Amino acid sequence: MEVVFERVEGRRYRVGVRRSGRHDTGPDVPPRVGVGAPVGDVPHDLVHLAIEEALGLRLGIFGQVAAGGDLGGFFTPPPADRSPLRDKRRSQRLARAGRSDTGLSESLAACVGHDGRLRGADELLTPAELGRVQRRLTALVDAWRATPPGGELVVTWPEHLTVRRGVLPSD
Repeated sequence: MEVVFERVEGRRYRVGVRRSGRHDTGPDVPPRVGVGAPVGDVPHDLVHLAIEEALGLRLGIFGQVAAGGDLGGFFTPPPADRSPLRDKRRSQRLARAGRSDTGLSESLAACVGHDGRLRGADELLTPAELGRVQRRLTALVDAWRATPPGGELVVTWPEHLTVRRGVLPSD
């Protein structure tokens, strides 16, 4: 799965999803205006992506989207060959199973300052985890800041962090 961040103007951005991996579930997600206020000039959704990837949160916001969930407003019309009710139930199961991952992602995103630095998360993470998160944040923030207006930053969600069908109860 590729997460596409488009710099619109100023602090505004759009975020969408392109399915690219053999284990991706669901259709592409057309870009939508980013929800959540940007952290300085850094997209809030980009902060979540950095945190979840660095910590291997398989059922954070982007892990759920990769697994076919719609958490965070990543809604798409279901393909004709799939059941909307079945997709909705899967999304609900993913949300229940991912409460702790999304909760940690939200708590940590709140600790990211306008400069893209993670502060005040010492009680939530080990020093090694703090270092991994900060390195990933720095890399993505630098890439975002180098993205011109109208340009896109494309980040590939790691396939090994994607929850496959049949893994959750009642799949």
